[in-house]
Amino acid sequence: MTTTGPPDCADATAQAAEPRFTDRDLAARTASAFAATSLVAVARGYRHGWRTSARIRYLDTSTMKHLRHLSLAVLLFPVTALAQFLGGTGRADVQLAFVGLGRSQFLGGTGRGDVQLAFAGIGPSQFLGGTGRGDVQLAFAGLGRSQFLGGTGRGDVAMSFGVVLPTQVFLSLRGTLEGPYSTNTGLMNDALRALPSFPLTEPYTALGYVHFGGGGETVAPAVLATTGNNAIVDWVVVELRDAASPILIIATRSALIQCDGDVVATDGVSPVLFNVSSGTYQIVLRHRNHLGVMTQTAVALGPSTTSVDLSLASTATFGTTARKSLTGTFPAQALWAGDVTFNGQVKYTGSGNDRDPILTTVGSTTPNNTVLNTYSTRDVNMNGQVKYTGSTNDRDPILVNVGSTTPNNVRTQQLP
Repeated sequence: MTTTGPPDCADATAQAAEPRFTDRDLAARTASAFAATSLVAVARGYRHGWRTSARIRYLDTSTMKHLRHLSLAVLLFPVTALAQFLGGTGRADVQLAFVGLGRSQFLGGTGRGDVQLAFAGIGPSQFLGGTGRGDVQLAFAGLGRSQFLGGTGRGDVAMSFGVVLPTQVFLSLRGTLEGPYSTNTGLMNDALRALPSFPLTEPYTALGYVHFGGGGETVAPAVLATTGNNAIVDWVVVELRDAASPILIIATRSALIQCDGDVVATDGVSPVLFNVSSGTYQIVLRHRNHLGVMTQTAVALGPSTTSVDLSLASTATFGTTARKSLTGTFPAQALWAGDVTFNGQVKYTGSGNDRDPILTTVGSTTPNNTVLNTYSTRDVNMNGQVKYTGSTNDRDPILVNVGSTTPNNVRTQQLP
């Protein structure tokens, strides 16, 4: 009966009769067979041959010697972008990079059997041979970090794993929104969280804001039930910008701001997390009807939580008069209120002003109306109501912030 499988010692004589291949023939034949299989084949070394797949059954001992002396061969897999075979310093180490698939495998030569597995989402792989002792470094583009594993007399190996999560940095941010803030209590009002219309999914994507890594964050109703200083006021956006060129947004997160000004993750307690490498970043805090603000200098962020308080005058900010100075029993530096259109400006008159949308909401012919229990950018003081006239209306803060005697002025957000 005919059987298939790896040859044993009894087959040595039969194998010796098989024709030998030149290095070039062997490379071509190997590449062709791998291309025909369209499979991710794992190469395993045997004493008397090399078994890879149904298409390449056996290579005898002599043929293996040819293979081990190859310095470079390229194997092209039709289902992948590129696979590389790179020989070491006489060791014939093998690295197969399956770029279009889920992983690559590194198999060490000369009986060492070093193995490296890389997974989807990584860039090209690079094998760098050592000087006489086979040091190995595998570098993968786009990875957040790598792990170095030292060897003892067998060649040090640096290995990067694509399945490792990117480095995480944590930010404990504080800020003040002018609209709901009271200088008598030092707290912001939390009227919005009890509204039936308070969104459980961040509202910024719907407003046209483009996230980078963030977006779509959600909050559980139980988080909104918290009362006191840690009660939720509203959704905000936190940005990390490039330290050298702060016009570039590196990462964003939708988060929640509490009555006492703490900006927390959607669980209502944790600092805001970003999946970026440790480094220095400009910090930006934005809100849907307030002007955003950014730190003047870059802040070092890492796996340990870093605190930044934008409500303090001692925390310098980018631009000119980027925050409003609120005076009273509990003074604070606050984000300017009144950007009803969320376009980076507070405008009282002219086209695209922030006053007209308030009038439209209450009714152009009924300016004395009040719209109750609403979650709206027109609600400048964030008390759950939209009012155009009367006490605590939402129109007056806009006029005050552009200048009561200069209604044609425009206040612009101080962001690059």
